Amino acid sequence: MDDLEPMTAYWRERFGKDCVWVAEIDAHIVGFCVREEDNIGALYVARDARRLGVGKKLRDLAKENREWITVWAYELNTRARKFYRREGLVEVSRETEHYEDGVSLVDIEHRWIRPSSR
Repeated sequence: MDDLEPMTAYWRERFGKDCVWVAEIDAHIVGFCVREEDNIGALYVARDARRLGVGKKLRDLAKENREWITVWAYELNTRARKFYRREGLVEVSRETEHYEDGVSLVDIEHRWIRPSSR
């Protein structure tokens, strides 16, 4: 397993400066969501807590007081992309990320826009 220290430092910084919600069930952390302005920078739900409404509740909290919200998910993350589509987010763009090891990943931008009250 990779050294967890850089990842711990990364999340510690993010949790210290961005808007964060943490989901708990029976005093166990089962998910979290990080919002940076109008972008969901992270939305994770533990495997055993999926399909319990945790992701939807976290996403709803991120949408509060926003006219629109964007979230990116890799094309290969079909579970997340299906969730976002089911929750009313639509694909608006794609970018290909190229890494030094030769791997390329397609990252897809999804967006939700608050319905007009007219």
